[in-house]
Amino acid sequence: MRPFSLSDLFRQFLETRAPLLFLIGSIALAILGNAIYELLTTSFGATPVSLIALVIGAALIFAFVTVAFRRLLQAIEQQRVVVRNRVRPDQLAGLHAGLILPVGLNPRGAEAAIIAWHQRNAVLRHCWLLASPEVLRNPKFGDLKQGLLDHDTLPHVVELADSIQVDEVYAKVRAAIVEAQRFPDAAPLIGDLTGGTKAMTAGMLLACLEAGVATQYWSVPRDQDGNPRLVQEGSPMKVVVQTLMEEAPTHGDAAT
Repeated sequence: MRPFSLSDLFRQFLETRAPLLFLIGSIALAILGNAIYELLTTSFGATPVSLIALVIGAALIFAFVTVAFRRLLQAIEQQRVVVRNRVRPDQLAGLHAGLILPVGLNPRGAEAAIIAWHQRNAVLRHCWLLASPEVLRNPKFGDLKQGLLDHDTLPHVVELADSIQVDEVYAKVRAAIVEAQRFPDAAPLIGDLTGGTKAMTAGMLLACLEAGVATQYWSVPRDQDGNPRLVQEGSPMKVVVQTLMEEAPTHGDAAT
């Protein structure tokens, strides 16, 4: 169901589909217009020059109010459809000195915002960038590397021959975790599950779980259709995975 807006309210008094409401709206507008005209002519006179000035001024005011009102309605409607998805303080991922970050082809991806989060207070020192050959050739990847270097963060490029193979992603992330252990200033280490392909997310999660490395997801405001908005206003949310082992029931025949 579409949310009700102010424009829907006024439209009821300006459309002929509801005769009674249209009559009330027309009378109200006529009274308002006559009252404003009498006030202006009493204040400024009814000479041709003053009347021309009043017509021009009224036209300019009408145009300004129309544009401003439409923009106001658009802003109100936009605020209504945005779901903020704010991360609670206890779910917020802290700053980390080491980051393993999958990079995708989406030019509006959250990679730059994720890096900027961990670079606050000059905390981020090392960043492992997982990327396919297509991403490596994209200008976006070069911008990310330069942004790391500009903030004294050492980029480590991890090339994936096939970004849709979970086993390759898993092996490359495990190798990155082992490499990070050789850098004392890369601890604590965290892996991000936001960008890249689904296979990159799965491989990252499996590798981090096995190695005991923390993981995060960049939570951003979304609209009513679930589409992400305002990536820069997101927050990293800790991802906690719990595994439950259940013993399958055995029957007498199976047990024997």
